[in-house]
Order: sequence, then structure tokens, then C-alpha cells
Amino acid sequence: MTRIKSPALQAAVTLAAAALAPLAGPTAAQAADSPWYLGFQVPVMLFDDPESGITGRGVTSAGPPPVVTSYSAKATSEYKAGFKIAGMVGYRLGGNLRVEGELFIARAKVDKQYYSNVTFGGQGGLGKLPISVTGSTSQAGAMANLWLDIPIGSDWTPYVGGGVGFIRVDQGDLEYDANALAQAAVDQLTGQPGTPLPPGFVPELSSTDTSFGYHFGFGVSYRLNDRATLQLGYRLQIAGNLEFKGRNAQGAIDGKTEMRAHLFEIGVRMRF
Repeated sequence: MTRIKSPALQAAVTLAAAALAPLAGPTAAQAADSPWYLGFQVPVMLFDDPESGITGRGVTSAGPPPVVTSYSAKATSEYKAGFKIAGMVGYRLGGNLRVEGELFIARAKVDKQYYSNVTFGGQGGLGKLPISVTGSTSQAGAMANLWLDIPIGSDWTPYVGGGVGFIRVDQGDLEYDANALAQAAVDQLTGQPGTPLPPGFVPELSSTDTSFGYHFGFGVSYRLNDRATLQLGYRLQIAGNLEFKGRNAQGAIDGKTEMRAHLFEIGVRMRF
């Protein structure tokens, strides 16, 4: 090995090595002491069957004067199991508390949809009305989380906590006949099936809305090594006060709902 004899050159090399050292990344010991971590999760997502309150009005005759009829119903959707992909940046506080910033996307396919409590033109009493629907509902969100770790003197550590944020729901992938509900109601209430409502009698609902969301959950983590921790947990996530609207020359429709998802999570946290 060639030895550097010049004191000035040796000092310059020492300073350069010190400056470049942080770029090499933290050592395992440094990472173990760091309060910062990155997280990644891929939970299985199961929706409670969301129920939507539907109200609307539509023009049944151009007149003069035009005849406007009101209608209402409760819409229930059934979902297949979906998935969620989430990434987090966290910081460990004192007292076994952790704070996180989380971004996620999620998606689930609609399996069935039906209407009940249908009224049309002031009449009601209709039974369950199945409606053909295909496609998926997507979510994207940003959450601020707070978790409490509960040390038990082993590599296993239970935790509990929750978070709040905003969730955007997108139903633009769903395909259905917007007139189907009103058409079925007219056919049954009048006893004269086969007279179609005019196209657009029921406008299609808007496809997206953003609402306040929150979740709470619990689980257990397992320390794999000084840097990596495996995490298993459950979380109940709720997006409330979602509203979808439709307007056109024929009439208007409003739908309000809440989406509750059960998340069975597996993930990993890495200190850095």
C-alpha cells in the first residue's frame, strides 16, 4: 500500500472521507438507534355491504305543464375481497409512541347490487330489486397515524392505535343502467311493463368524492433484526359522508353513503 507522506494531502483525504461517509448509508448499529423508519403493507380488504340513500326527481312528461315525479330507495352493494397497498414514513417518539404519515391505494370489485324501500311518485311497497352492475370501486388516501407499542420483554410487541385523514373514492369503473331502478319501479307500480322511460330519466351519479376518514386497529410486531420488523394487524377504516350527484335536463339524483372496510394487514418496517 502506498503511504501518503504529505501532511496537507493526508489531511485533505481525511476530510474527503469524512464528508463522503454519510453517503454510504447508516451502519446497522446506527439504524438500530434511529427513530425514523419506512413501512410497507399489503392488506386484504373486506367491505361491509355499504348502504346508500338514493333520492331523485325526473320529468315523466314534457307537458305543458311538465310532470315531475320524485323517487327514493336504499341501495345496497356487495363487494368481493379487495386489496390495499400502503406506504408509511414513521418516527418513534418517547414513551413507546410512534407517529406515521401514510399514503395508500385500494380497490375492490362489486359483486352484486340491489335496491329496497323503493318509492316512486308517492307510492311504495316494492320488494328487493336486483340491478346488474360490473366493475370496481377504488380508493386513495392520506392518513396521519399514532401507534402505541406495548413492550412485553420479547421480540414480540403488541400495538394499538389509529389515525385520521382524507379518503377519495372513485366509482368511475362501475357500469350499470342508470334508469334500471326507476324503470323497475314504474313497471311494478303501474302494472304496465314494457313502456321504457326516456333515456337519461335518471342521470348517472358522479363518480368521485373525497371525505374525512379515520381508522383504529391493533396488532403485533416481531423484531427480525436490528433494522427490520414484521407487522401483523387488523384495522377498521371508515370513509363517511360520501355524496354522489347527477344532474341533467331530465332530472336530478343524489346518493349518500358510508364505506367501512376491514383490513387484515401484513407488512414490514425498516429503520433508516
